[in-house]
Amino acid sequence: MRMTRRRAVTGLGAAALAAGGGAAGARRLPLHAWYDELTGACGPSGPSPPRRPGTRVVSGTLRSASVPEPVDWAVGLPPGQAGAAAAVCLPGRGSDAGGLMNVLHAVDFVAAAGLRYAVAAVDGGESYWHRRADGEDRMRMLIDDFLPLLRTRFGLDPRAVMGWSMGGYGALLAAERHPGRFRAVAVSSAAIWPTHAQQRSAVPDAFDGAADFARNDVFAGARRLAGTAVSISCGTADPFIGSDRAFAARVPRRPAGEFTAGCHDADFWRRMLPAQVRFVGRALAAA
Repeated sequence: MRMTRRRAVTGLGAAALAAGGGAAGARRLPLHAWYDELTGACGPSGPSPPRRPGTRVVSGTLRSASVPEPVDWAVGLPPGQAGAAAAVCLPGRGSDAGGLMNVLHAVDFVAAAGLRYAVAAVDGGESYWHRRADGEDRMRMLIDDFLPLLRTRFGLDPRAVMGWSMGGYGALLAAERHPGRFRAVAVSSAAIWPTHAQQRSAVPDAFDGAADFARNDVFAGARRLAGTAVSISCGTADPFIGSDRAFAARVPRRPAGEFTAGCHDADFWRRMLPAQVRFVGRALAAA
């Protein structure tokens, strides 16, 4: 495979981190991640469209009885945004609403496509978008606090939900539990597992045991998406590729999306966004 300068430089940097080099406190990359980047399995860099004149991003904080700390949010309004149409976006674990606007450029992809629906993002924390034993419940915060805020402050009616990684799991769970509210769901690299044993060996703290996993199992609820437009994308070098393919096979109607070269990273997610925002736009136009 042809070795580009980007792959060589990035691969060497990743190798240094894997060996313990780099800045103090940097996360060590596993060997397979270094290999995937070095050999090109992660695919090309994702585009980052510029912010168009007239695009507005409004941010704030909400208080929720379902989350112990204040929750940050951001709303992106593309140029000429009209009506109440909106997509609510759920970030990956440890990411935040601002990252969806400034790293993934969600609203900028909407604007670049000439679409005029709003993009609303809210912090997801690390509790995996369902009620936990300690009382935190990010899904309830989303439905009972954030969506009403969008209606009362911005006059928005989110009829689609998007998500990345842990947020992909949350988006699928939200769409299954509220099919009448969300007409479409679009996810990239959804962090999901067909069984509790697989989840426990990969991310042990994502659920509070087998019973909690069963209560919030998106595989078990996949049939509820029969009336929902679904898009699922995942990179072939992503650790969730097997699970995402298996979930796509469970959806009653064949979903849109791509399973193509890519890793579990922002480059892949940005490459998927042009098609995803158009997919969501069509669903919102039909609502």
